[in-house]
Amino acid sequence: MTQINKLIDSQQPGTVLKMTAKEGKGEELFNLTNKMHYNGDPDGPIDWILCKDDHNPNILWAFEFYRDDASFKRHFDNPVIDEGHDKVIELLDDVPTRVVVYPEYSGKQSEKNSDLLIDSQQPGTVLKMTAKEGKGEELFNLTNKMHYNGDPDGPIDWVLCRAVDDPDVLWAFEFYKDDASFKRHFDNPVIDEGHDKVIELLADMPMRIEVHAMYSSKKE
Repeated sequence: MTQINKLIDSQQPGTVLKMTAKEGKGEELFNLTNKMHYNGDPDGPIDWILCKDDHNPNILWAFEFYRDDASFKRHFDNPVIDEGHDKVIELLDDVPTRVVVYPEYSGKQSEKNSDLLIDSQQPGTVLKMTAKEGKGEELFNLTNKMHYNGDPDGPIDWVLCRAVDDPDVLWAFEFYKDDASFKRHFDNPVIDEGHDKVIELLADMPMRIEVHAMYSSKKE
């Protein structure tokens, strides 16, 4: 049986970002956002992934993680970084969504995934689930266990995060081997049974956005 572990440091801060570029500016937004991760800031994110919404090429979803709370604060207080953010904002069609989170579980705890490279066409999902009051811990535990059910088409990398301002809100990124695996996984009736158990814990229907990976710190 695979041992289910939490991240070594479950207090590593991060953000979930959603940015919508002005019409036709999606590629420019992706390129600029990716370059900002290589600006030499010692307090910048140490792990990240940028993804393109499958249904709108102008929408960018990202998870970014920082070394610790002090680095996180210094990064966002840095006026040089603010200048870069200003350039990003000029490309946007509306105000970006930014949710501060802490990771609870990750596919990096699985030995087979430790050296995994995210391919630029690897399919995935962004998930947001809100548990019924007080059911957050149960939701996290059940969702994490579902990643260890032996499904050969299941996600090969993932991160589950808890929103700082609400312990009952789960944010997740999941990535699959390829489009065929992705389809088989979600067509599998056994997997649907597991999803039904998750839905029983939810206060409302989950948000699920299909994406493909574009840039990742794993591609350095």
